[in-house]
Amino acid sequence: MIAVSGATGFLGAYVVCSLLKRGHTVRALKRKSSNLSEFNYIYSLCFNSKNNHPNLFWVEADVLDVPSLEDAFEGVDEVYHCAAVVSFHSSDKNNMYRINVQGTANMVNIALLKGIKKFAYISSIAALGREKSGVEISEQTKWTNSKLNSNYAISKYKAEMEVWRASEEGLQVVVVNPGVILGAGNWDKGSCALFKMVQKGMPFFTNGINGYVDVRDVAEVTIQLMEQNIFKERFVLVSENISMQNFLNKAADVLNTKKPYIKINRFLAEVAWMSTALLSFFTRIKPAITKETARASLNQYYYSNTKIKQKINYTFIPIEETINYSCKQLLKQNT
Repeated sequence: MIAVSGATGFLGAYVVCSLLKRGHTVRALKRKSSNLSEFNYIYSLCFNSKNNHPNLFWVEADVLDVPSLEDAFEGVDEVYHCAAVVSFHSSDKNNMYRINVQGTANMVNIALLKGIKKFAYISSIAALGREKSGVEISEQTKWTNSKLNSNYAISKYKAEMEVWRASEEGLQVVVVNPGVILGAGNWDKGSCALFKMVQKGMPFFTNGINGYVDVRDVAEVTIQLMEQNIFKERFVLVSENISMQNFLNKAADVLNTKKPYIKINRFLAEVAWMSTALLSFFTRIKPAITKETARASLNQYYYSNTKIKQKINYTFIPIEETINYSCKQLLKQNT
């Protein structure tokens, strides 16, 4: 039996589907308030069916509710910990720390208690820390306290520390650090929303560069690492490092919409987040642009995928192929 936290989310849903395709029995964790719409959509893409899978069992559990985790892990051999809060709004900081850090601590503690044999943690490239713009970042990059690190990055770094602590206590763990994860999912949330923004006509772009990866690759690589019993290591999962302008242009081509044409420089980025922050103060609606996202969009970060390619001889899906697939699924959704 394999347990997957965050199963109703974007990445978690793909992990569940990939495990089911391999013939595994999956116990998918969800909160009482969870919405299954994104999972159901992704499941239909993966299996071309809306029928319930005979090897999929849902269980109510919360990473902050220890007794529920104890029940959920009963009889489980392996755990994939995908649950996390991703936010760049300061108002979400405390809740994000609770779920990402304390929630992960609870997960590994119960895994140790229940004698779980294997534990995969889905971290983030953000947990690697930020070097100066333009410097390649890898698994060997040492974390440094920096203003460039977002609250999300800090929470994922601290969560990793809980995982490595559990590793020292005897838990067999592997950690993956995906880049910006792209794919078909809830088109109104997270990275999936980028495609919808382009479809509506995204006029702005920056010269920022980041590492991107297909969600199907993240699920596949993580499962392969677990199957090959590769533990006590972390792996950067990035297919390519591309500019935001390049990404937006490729998406616009497939969606047949106008390419972005207004370049945002540092001054305009500062004006943008300050303006939305002021508007948010009066409307009490979370700003679409925050100080963290505005500044990060201008930086150029490069990530190395050499280690994972050498370790399991893996070939990533080209990002252009990911963009084409995602855009076509979005267009189908609109018809």
